[in-house]
Amino acid sequence: MLELVVSRNGKELVALPADRERFRVGRAGTNDLSLPEPTVSRHQCEIVFLEGRTQVKDKSGNGTSVDGKLVREAEILPGSRIHFGALSVTLRERTDEALATSTALMGSTTKVLPVMETTSKSLSLVGEDIRFELKGSTVNIGLDPSNEIVFEDHFTSAFHCRLFCKNKVWFVTDLDSTNGTYINDVKITEARLEPGATLTAGRVRLRVEEQAGKQPGRFGIISEDPAMEPVFEMIRRAAPTNETVLITGESGSGKELVARAIHARSRRAGRPMVALNCSAITKDLMESELFGHEKGAFTGAQSRRAGLFEEADSGTLFLDEIGELVLDLQAKFLRTLENGEIRRVGSNTPTQVDVRIIAATHRSLPKRVQSGDFREDLYYRINVIEIPIPPLRDHPKDIPLLAEYFLKQTTGTVGKRRLDESAVKRLSEYRFPGNVRELKHAITRAAIMCPQDTIQADHLAFSPPTLADRVAESEIYRKGKTLREVEIETIRQALKTHGGNQKAAARLLGIARSTLITKMEKHGIPARPDRGSE
Repeated sequence: MLELVVSRNGKELVALPADRERFRVGRAGTNDLSLPEPTVSRHQCEIVFLEGRTQVKDKSGNGTSVDGKLVREAEILPGSRIHFGALSVTLRERTDEALATSTALMGSTTKVLPVMETTSKSLSLVGEDIRFELKGSTVNIGLDPSNEIVFEDHFTSAFHCRLFCKNKVWFVTDLDSTNGTYINDVKITEARLEPGATLTAGRVRLRVEEQAGKQPGRFGIISEDPAMEPVFEMIRRAAPTNETVLITGESGSGKELVARAIHARSRRAGRPMVALNCSAITKDLMESELFGHEKGAFTGAQSRRAGLFEEADSGTLFLDEIGELVLDLQAKFLRTLENGEIRRVGSNTPTQVDVRIIAATHRSLPKRVQSGDFREDLYYRINVIEIPIPPLRDHPKDIPLLAEYFLKQTTGTVGKRRLDESAVKRLSEYRFPGNVRELKHAITRAAIMCPQDTIQADHLAFSPPTLADRVAESEIYRKGKTLREVEIETIRQALKTHGGNQKAAARLLGIARSTLITKMEKHGIPARPDRGSE
C-alpha cells in the first residue's frame, strides 16, 4: 500500500494513505493536500495513481521539482521526493503487516524516509480543557451535540471530521468541513494520526498523545495519593444523578476538572457543558449572560440573544465562583432552579430549560450567608451534593507525579527535560498556595528558562505567598475563627518572625509595607510586638 508523507526539513509531519485516484497539491485550501509554504503555488501539481503507475503533473506552469529536477510531468516510484521549499512530499510503500519497512527504492542515492512505527497503544486527544481517549472504531468531531467530541467553537463545522481505527492504526478524515482539518498545520482530506501530532479543527487545537500505560488516578484526574480517594468516590456517585453539585476548594485546586469529570460520566455527556466564571462578568451583563435578552431590551441589544441556560439546555451549566453572583440575580437564579423556567431580559414569556447545575467556589458560602452576601435558600438549593477538593499540600504524593505530567506537556516547545532529585525535593517541600495551577506554571517556567536538559532546584521560582494565601493555610482559620482574627494573628506572626521589621514582614505576607501599616493601625497591632507573646 502506498502513502504520501509530508515532511519539513526532514521531519515528518503527516502521512496520507494513497487511496484515491488523484491528489491535488498546492497552497490553496481547496486542494486535497494544502501546504502552508510561500514557495508553493496555489495549485502546484497533481499526483495521479492510475493502472499501477504514479505520475506527477505540474499545474503551476513553472514546473515541479522531483528529486531535484524540475518537471512538467513525470512518473515517480516509492522513495521519490517532491520538493516545495522547506516542505517535501515523499511517496512511500508500506507493508500490510506492521508498516515496518519500505519495499522499493528509486536508486542507491535516494534517501528513503524511515517508516513511522504503528502502535497498538491507545491514543488520546489533549487540549486546553479536554482529554479524550480514543476507543472503539470511530470517533466523530464537530459542533453538533451528537458527535462523540463536541467543540463549542463556531469555526468548527457541525460534522467536522471523523477519526477511525483500521488495523490498529488511527486515521482522520475531513467531512467536507467549511474551514478544513489540519495535521501539524497541513490541510488534509485524510491522514494517519501519530503521537506528537497536532490536530486542528476550526480554532480548536488538540495534541495527539500516546498512552504507554494506565494513567494514575481516575476520571482524567492524575492522582495516586489516598487523600484524593473521597473525591473520586463522590464523582462516581454524583455523576449518574441529575442533582446539583457544589464543588469547594482553594483556587487552582482543580474544581473545573472535577466538574468536567462529572459531566463526562453523566447521562448528559453527549450534550454541551457550558462554563461561566461569575467573577469575570460585570453586574450589568450577568443577567443577559445567563438568561439572554430580547432585541431592544437595553442600549446595545441590537438582536435577540440566547443566554447560557438556553445554550446548556439538556446539558450542564458550570458556574465557577458562584459566591460572586450578585444578590439581585440570586433570587431569579433560584427560581430557575426550582421550576426550570427562564425569562430573557426584556421578555415576559417564560422559556422552559432542562439544565443540570454544577457550581464551584473557593469561598466559604456559610460565612457569606451569615454576612448577608449570599441567600440562605439558594445555598441549600445548590448544596445538594458537596465535593470538597483538598489543596495540593494535603495530597503531597501527587506533586512529583503532576510535575512529570506538566513537564511532558512542555516538550513540544522546548525539547525534553527531566527533573533533578534536588528539584523534586524542593517541589515536595513547597506549600503551593496556588495549588495545581501554581505547580503547572512553575514547571512550565522552569522548563523554558532552564538552559540544560536537567532542571535543578535553583531553576524553580515560586511567586511569593500573599496574605490571602497565608490566611487560607492558617490552622486558626480551619478552627472556625473569623477572618479578622486570622488576619490579626497572621500579621503578628509575620512581625514576630522578623523581629518587628515591617518591611520584611510585608515581603513575607506578599503585601506593600504601606498596606501592612494600615492593617496594623486598623487592628491596633503594636509596631514591635513582644517577642515572648504568642
